[in-house]
Amino acid sequence: NGNFTRDDYLHWMENWIPQVQEGSQWMRQAIENLPVEFNELHDLIYTHAVEEQNDFILLFKDYHDAGGCIESINELRRNPGGEALNAYMHRISTDPLPIGLLGGIYIIEGTGQRIIPALLPTLRKQLDLPEHCFRFLKYHGENDVNHLGRWLHALSIVLSKGTVAEKKDRAELIAKTARHVAGLYLLQWEYL
Repeated sequence: NGNFTRDDYLHWMENWIPQVQEGSQWMRQAIENLPVEFNELHDLIYTHAVEEQNDFILLFKDYHDAGGCIESINELRRNPGGEALNAYMHRISTDPLPIGLLGGIYIIEGTGQRIIPALLPTLRKQLDLPEHCFRFLKYHGENDVNHLGRWLHALSIVLSKGTVAEKKDRAELIAKTARHVAGLYLLQWEYL
């Protein structure tokens, strides 16, 4: 509605920073549970986790640059939707074959790819903030397309192994997880 404020931006970051901080942790936890025949998937997700492990620091810098006053990341808390999403992703990452996480990754990376190109110009227009206050969003707006390409490669690895029935079960698990994560992601936004 054209009324987005700096306080709205700060509030979003206060809720989002702890969520972003957890992402590489549940990815790393998941790959530790992968069987040997999925070593290629292990390496792919490990690369993604390494690339994103410090994203929360970049977002925290954007928060301070935009005028945020909370000094320690440890003082920030996810809202109830974020808590539910985080708990769900950590729980799935402990599965013996945690490939359902690919559904969650699709929702998280895909949402960024779809909304940031529209959101970032809107924020720039409505907020009187210097460009360096939007580094996290700019980075993800440019890179989530590449991340989705990596996700497609991971999907091809998962769906190329095993029997037809195993492949079908994996595809259904990924789709089911995507639906659950989409609902929890929406809940997280509603609490904002």
